[in-house]
Amino acid sequence: MKKMNWKNVMCLGLLVLASHTVFAAYTTKIVKKTVVKAKEITPIYQENKTNISVTQNAPQFIYQLKSNPTTGFSWFLREYDSSLVTPVNHYFQHSDTKLMGAPGYEFWTFRLKPAAFLVPHQLIIRLVYMRPWQSDETGKQLIVRVTTQR
Repeated sequence: MKKMNWKNVMCLGLLVLASHTVFAAYTTKIVKKTVVKAKEITPIYQENKTNISVTQNAPQFIYQLKSNPTTGFSWFLREYDSSLVTPVNHYFQHSDTKLMGAPGYEFWTFRLKPAAFLVPHQLIIRLVYMRPWQSDETGKQLIVRVTTQR
């Protein structure tokens, strides 16, 4: 086995450094070539806003709903037109307080499909706040009326 002297170690180090620099420059060029769209602003609505208007330029929106899953209650999506609306995301955010059992918010993200903007539409999204083992009739309902605009 050949021993490496300091010259070989330095050459190897320079080679690694040079290849890393070339790779970084190459990947930077790739990143610069990608098209960066302007950040789409997604409006957030609360329970008291049940009539909303959505445009083709901003087809996504979020509903922020008070929730306390420690009581067994959660929001459930019960009705929407799947040919025009896509549920994108759903998550729970805890309250900032450190109290056990404190309520927080559920966030529901929806995106309207391009077909929703071909002609003006009025869509309904129905969410129910209930315990999963109980019927819809016992829960609080939120009916959102969505109007599309070009």
